[in-house]
Amino acid sequence: MIEIIHQFSNEDFYIPKWNVKHLFVGTFNPSGGEKVNYYYGRSKNRTWEILSNISGEKLNPKDDDFLIKLQKNGIACIDLIHSVSAPIQNINGIIGQGYSDSKIINKRVNRIYNTNEIKNLIRKNPGIKVYSTWGNGSNLKNWKEEVKKIENLINLKSPSMAARVPKGFQKFDFMLNDWREKINL
Repeated sequence: MIEIIHQFSNEDFYIPKWNVKHLFVGTFNPSGGEKVNYYYGRSKNRTWEILSNISGEKLNPKDDDFLIKLQKNGIACIDLIHSVSAPIQNINGIIGQGYSDSKIINKRVNRIYNTNEIKNLIRKNPGIKVYSTWGNGSNLKNWKEEVKKIENLINLKSPSMAARVPKGFQKFDFMLNDWREKINL
């Protein structure tokens, strides 16, 4: 088994220390994979475009003032998984292109979770709203048990351009409308 840690685990923002009103809980950003500046930083993900639209402020992880804007708006991100251990033959599926959750949330991969850190953030920030974009997520028992530990989790439509939307809807508009109904920045 090879261990892969979260690519942000040594960054100051990995566990946010600012006042958080809106916490977005993702899955996992592997070290050794595509390097991004902050969570949801891949081009196929529209998180920051959606949140920019809702907040009326340009939020781009590539901008120098990005973390300052997040702190000002009380926004932070964290991933549920801190690290994974997987057989060597599964590594390319984890750190390769695409980052499919099915490659890390299965019986072949061992996961170390950030659940306690998430619960501590919730405890330290009264009134915090906690969001995920997993939908129903995995059926894996261990995964469901971890997710249940996060109280009042608000499910948002996936911001991935690979996500399916009902026929007749434009992807971005469908995502934006769902997020606008659930997020008040």
